Parts: sequence; structure tokens; C-alpha cells
Amino acid sequence: MTDPIPKSIDANADLIPPQARDWLARTIGGSITPLVVIPIDLRPDGAFGDGWCVLTVDEVLVVTALDDGFDLTHRITLDGVIELKPQAMQGCGFIEVRSAQRSQTVGRFTWAAQPAVHAALDQANALLQQRSPAAATSSEDPRAGGRRSKFSSRTQSCETCNKPIPVRLGVCPDCLDKRRILGRLLIRLKPYWLHASAALLLILLITAVEMTQPILTMILIDKVIPNRDLKLFGWIIAGIVAIYAFSSLFSGLRSYLVAWLGQRLVFDLRKDVYEHLQDLSLEFYDRKSTGWIIDRVTSDTNNLQDFLSDGFQDVLRDVMTILVIIVIMSIMSPTLTLVTLVPAPLVVFLTIRFIRRIRRIYHAVWRRRARLTSLLSDVVPGARVVKAFAQESRESQRFDERSGDYMKSAVAAAQSFAAFYPTTQFVTSMGFVLIWGYGGYMVIVGTGITLGILIAFVSYLWRFYLPLTNLSRFSQRFQRAATSAQRVFEVIDAEPLVRDPDSGAEMRPIDGRIEFKNVTFSYEPGAPVMRDVSFTIQPGEMIGLVGPSGAGKSTVINLLARFYDVASGSIEIDGVNICEVTMQSLRRQIGMVLQDPHLFHGTIADNIAYGNPQATREDIMRAARTANAHGFVIRFPDGYDTLVGERGTRLSGGERQRIGIARAILKDPRILILDEATSSVDTETEMLIREAIDRLIAGRTTIAIAHRFSTLRNADRLIVLDKGKLVEEGSHATLMTRKDGLFRRLCEMQTNLNQMIEVGG
Repeated sequence: MTDPIPKSIDANADLIPPQARDWLARTIGGSITPLVVIPIDLRPDGAFGDGWCVLTVDEVLVVTALDDGFDLTHRITLDGVIELKPQAMQGCGFIEVRSAQRSQTVGRFTWAAQPAVHAALDQANALLQQRSPAAATSSEDPRAGGRRSKFSSRTQSCETCNKPIPVRLGVCPDCLDKRRILGRLLIRLKPYWLHASAALLLILLITAVEMTQPILTMILIDKVIPNRDLKLFGWIIAGIVAIYAFSSLFSGLRSYLVAWLGQRLVFDLRKDVYEHLQDLSLEFYDRKSTGWIIDRVTSDTNNLQDFLSDGFQDVLRDVMTILVIIVIMSIMSPTLTLVTLVPAPLVVFLTIRFIRRIRRIYHAVWRRRARLTSLLSDVVPGARVVKAFAQESRESQRFDERSGDYMKSAVAAAQSFAAFYPTTQFVTSMGFVLIWGYGGYMVIVGTGITLGILIAFVSYLWRFYLPLTNLSRFSQRFQRAATSAQRVFEVIDAEPLVRDPDSGAEMRPIDGRIEFKNVTFSYEPGAPVMRDVSFTIQPGEMIGLVGPSGAGKSTVINLLARFYDVASGSIEIDGVNICEVTMQSLRRQIGMVLQDPHLFHGTIADNIAYGNPQATREDIMRAARTANAHGFVIRFPDGYDTLVGERGTRLSGGERQRIGIARAILKDPRILILDEATSSVDTETEMLIREAIDRLIAGRTTIAIAHRFSTLRNADRLIVLDKGKLVEEGSHATLMTRKDGLFRRLCEMQTNLNQMIEVGG
């Protein structure tokens, strides 16, 4: 048996909560000494939830937090264990416990938790290597220099902390300038410093004026009432009325300034986020759900409104109020002031402790809210599919589950606040007990203070503990703002993988000669989908791209339009490398007609003119006639002003297709891409679409993708791809003469399938 692990690394052992550790000790029947704790944030069923992979002296324990307690999901002895290895998957990762005989998955984690998991795994494997150096060394990949090759191949390292950066995020979550988040938010006030200064000045003036009210009350009790001074009494009452009038008037003005400032700041922030989203590469959208993005553009920016416009000013006001009150009370009675401040350190201690706890809770709340938003953005547009497959009850159940998770996390946050606020309120109430007790005694025995001073002290004490409590509650506002800011900056700091060249060169008007030169590309490192592909398309030539599913046909389109950049090789148009010109100037000369054209919620005219907003109504109608769309458009009561519905749901598939063709015609591109443009329509509609396409492709370089090879008979050449490689090239007739050719085999399979369908029909 190998030696137990030496107890040398325990820096993160406190990551497992005491209650979980106590439960674990009771479950395994003895005390435990966590050497390394690996935090995981996904439950075995894939739902968000806290969990911990605990490395002890002689075993690995995996604990999952449930709604009603904990669960010990894995308990593995370290005999024969070589390493704890992460496996990167799409959007998440797995932790494997590897031994010489087998590997066992014990935990799942999101990319947000990846840096902490990676750091903890480094610690765990360092201990395992001390326990069994030979085994640990043998498990490393020599090509990776001793690091975990599969995991590191999918990630980049942060230059600041050297932790892995989540795939395609382009920014380290641990280095999102957390220390500068506050500064990055407040700097957005700079363009509106005059409005912010006016609002701050108003709140300081209001606070200063309100501070005089207890002094007037003290004078009223100690001098006016005992001396029956009616003249001074009138002035005191007038002064109190003036204080309330000043406060009401200027509080209303400040409220308007703050509301305007908040809305303006959120408008600017949301605008910046959305504009940056437009600059990000298509790969960013491939990896992020619609709900994830919407949550950051809407909810997270709204969460920052209160903090940016009002929260920071409230902090300054509260701090100033506390300091001024301490000075005033110290002048009145230093002894009573010290008694008043006795509960303050305890309130500060409770607040600091609360802040540490609530941040983790809020991260969980927002993660679950994002999952709920993601479900809505996915299911609502797919309502037709849900109903077609009678899955309403299933989707309701999914919504209930995610909504329930969100509710539980929100209730957990509310529970923390429910415990915190009453505790602080009780502590502050003890201050009133002390001041009434000790101050009342001093008034009764006549030592040092008068009844007026005591009443003023009580009034100031209310004003003292209110901002102190506000400062403690500010932690909630700050944590909400910090969490939202981190999520927003996660988008703003993400770098587009496809960039314009520094020179900003524009693509000149082109003839349309396309050349792929030894192009290799992979969506995921280590898994190329295109390998050393080379071909040339002459201006005005029509090329058909064919091959089995996954052969790389769509990848050709993605690379030509620079949705992605090649890993090696180059793509040239008229002899110019497309990476050397701006993307907009390139894409202005490329038109696309997709299998299912995306129509925006608007009118038919708006959708046709989407690529050319300056087009006149005559231009739009001319394009529609060329696309064989004018006939069905004018049959609608509103004609070209007919609303198409979300994603064009009010139109048939063939009608949407012809709108897409009209859109491409109006753009008048030199290079045209047709992606299954005639699939999934009836024969009559297909004939209309083919007529429109024949008009569209005239004089243009055209690349067509089609699964029905009969539609490509008129192509000048066919390029056959298989597993990312160019395997055949030639005309339809030439390729059909090759007995063992892939294209002929695919055509024969398709012909046989069509015959079987006809016989069955």
C-alpha cells in the first residue's frame, strides 16, 4: 500500500462550509482533515448547486448540497489513484479520478468555476505526486510539459494570474478588474459630473439643514418652555417648519435629478454593451445562449442603475452624517457619546461577516435567473414546435423546475437578510436602551446634561443608527452591483476572435475570383473540421458544394464571410487576403440566401430592404418581382406593409425564402451563397424559387449547397468534401462517370431512397 498523503497543503480547506464538514464527519463515522477542497458548482443532474470534492489523507470525498441537506455522491480510496484530472466539455467541465485501471467522473463544474477548480486540482495533484511520484509522472503528457494536455489545449492562460481562461471567453473571470469595478462604474459619471455634483450637493445641504432640528428641539425644551418665551417659541416653530419645507422641496428636485441620471447612465451602459456585442465574433454567440446575453443587456444593467445614480451618493451622505453627529454629540456630552457608540463595533463586525456570505449567495441567484431567462428565450419562439409535439406539460415542468431553483436561491438570500437585519436592529436598539438608561440617570441626578440635551441625543441617535444601518444594507446594493458589473464587464472585456486589420483597408469592388489556399480550420482546438483544402472559383462561376453531413460545407461559407478565421492557409478574393480588409467592406460584397431565412419582426418591405436601408419603395418592389415574391405580397391587405410576425411566422416557408432572395437581390452582391435555398418546399414553390435564383445568380460568383444533387446539375463545377478534405472536383457529368467516386455513391443512395419513398407512397 502506498504512503498516505503528507499534510502539506491546506490553503483552501476552509472552502467547505462547517455544516457540510460536520455532516460529512457524521456520515463517514469519524473526523476528517480536508487537505484540498475543490469547489464544484454543478450537481450530478446538471443543475446549478454547490458541491465540494474533498481530498483527505487517504480518500476522495464528493459532497453535494441539496435543498434539504447534503449527499455523499462519491467516496474513493486513494489506493492506486494517479491524479485528479479535468476534462473540458462544451460549456462545462468534469473532474476525473484516474487510477492505473480506470477513470471515474466525480464532479461537474461550469467555466465560471474553472479557475478555482484548476488551482485546487494543481494542489491536489502536487500532493498525489508526493504520495506516489512515479505514478504521477507517468500520467503526464510529455508533449504538454508535464501539464494536462487535453485540458490545457482547450484553454489559454491568464497573463496576470496564470489560470486558464474559459474557452472563447477571452477574459479571465478572476481578473475582471475586480478591484477596479467600482472605479470603472463611477468613471461613467464623468460626462454627467455637473448633474451628479448637483444631486450630491443637494443631499448634503438637506442633511446639514436637517441636523439643526434636534438643536432647536433642545432649545425649545431647555429655554423656551421653562422661561415661557413666546417670541423665541415662535421663531423655533418657524425654524422647524422651514427645515421641513426646505427638505421636502429640494428632496423632490434631487429625486428627479437622480432618476434622470440613473436612466441616462443605464442607457449609455446598455448601449455600450449592445454595441460591443455587435463587434464580437459569431463564435461568441455560438457558445452563449440568447437568455444569457439578454440577461446582461437588460437585468444586469438595470441592477447597476441604483448604484451608479444614487447608491454611491448615499454612502457619502451617510458617512458625513455619522461623522457630523459624532462631533455634535461629543460637544454636548463626551461621556454619553461613548455610551452611544458601544454597539457600533458589533454592527460593523456583523456587516463584514454578512458581506462575505451574501456575495456567494447572489452569484447563485443570478445564475439561476439566467437559466430561467435562457429557457424562456428558447421555448417561447419555439411555441409552434412545443404544441406540434404536445410537449406543453413537459415545458411547464421544466419551467417549474428552473423557476423553483430560482425561488429557492432567492429565498436563501432573503433568509440571510432576514437573519442579518433583525440582529443589527436589536444591537442598535441596545444603544437606545443605554442612552435612555444612562442619560436618564444623569438628568434625574442632575449631573452634566439637561432634559433637552437628552432628547437631542435620542434624536441624533436615530439619525446616527439609520445611516449606520444603511451602510450595512449598502452591502446588499454593492454586492448586487458588483455581481452585475462583473457579468456586464464579462461581455465588455470579451475580445472578438475575428478582428479588422490595423490598417483598416477597404475591399475594393471585386470581380469575384475566390481562392482557398491550404486552408485548415477547427472550431475546437485539436479537432479540425477542414484540413489543407485548396480550390479556386473563377468570376461568374457557379460552384456546388456537396458531401455528407459534417463534411465541412457550411464551414466554407463561415470562413469565406469571415465569421471565423482560418487556423492556417489563406482565403483570397481577387488576389487579396480577406484577413487584410475590413469585415464590413468584405461582407457588403457577399450575399446569402439561407435554408431558413431569418426575418425580423417588421414589415415585408423592411425585411427586403434590410441589407440596403436606403432603398426606395420602387427598388423594393423591383427586387420582389425578380424574386417572384411580388405576387403573394400584394395579396395581403397591407401589401408591403404587412407585418411578418416574429421570425416571419405569418409567412409560409416558400414565401420567407422568396423574401430572402429579394433581400439578396436588393443588396446586389458580387459573390452569392445559396445554402439549401430550395429545400423543404413544394414543387410549384420550388419552381418559382429556382426561377428567382436563376435571375439572381446571373453574372455573379455563386457557391451553392444542396442535399438534393439534382438541383446542382446546372453548376459549372462540383466540389465534393468529406471529413474536412476535398476529395473530388468536376462537373456533375464527370463525377458521375467515376464508379468508386463519393459523389456518385451519394447520388445513387439518394436515387434509391427517392424510389423507395415513391413505392411506399
